[in-house]
Amino acid sequence: MQYGMNLLLWTSDLSDSIDSVLEQLKEMGYDGVEIPLFDLDVEKYARWAQRLDELELRRTAVTVRTEADNPISPDASVRAKGLEQNRRTLDCCQALGVETLVGPFHSALGAFTGKGPTEDEWKWGVEGIRQMAEYAQQCGVMLGVECLNRFECYFLNAQADLVRFVREVDHPHCRAMYDTFHA
Repeated sequence: MQYGMNLLLWTSDLSDSIDSVLEQLKEMGYDGVEIPLFDLDVEKYARWAQRLDELELRRTAVTVRTEADNPISPDASVRAKGLEQNRRTLDCCQALGVETLVGPFHSALGAFTGKGPTEDEWKWGVEGIRQMAEYAQQCGVMLGVECLNRFECYFLNAQADLVRFVREVDHPHCRAMYDTFHA
């Protein structure tokens, strides 16, 4: 079994101030870290990959989408921004040496319509994540799609829906990530 720590406990962005935390995590016996990817700077993450390699820490990453780049928006241009941001995130994952990208990158975090997901939103979500999975495969990254509780999003709130969603995406680089906090 491998043990990792989510760096969101300390920071939402990698900077020199986190280096001592990384060293302590390694000293405590952690095998890896989960890195928040919100600032999509490929060069910065390539530099951090070297440091994490020195510490022999494996990497996963977490990201989210917003209303401005919502992959299930009724506005096709917003959906396109979501796909582009997901691809940029995967570029950062590749530079950083991330094995798995997790999170609710399927829809906008904190955005609500006042009703449940529509058939169109489901279709757009499946299509968008399938395209993302194709790119993830090229980058050597596995996707771990995460469902959230109903207070954080309205799309994919139940594990059964997440399983159905991942099955419909039907791609070897797309899996379900079960976070017991949201169960």
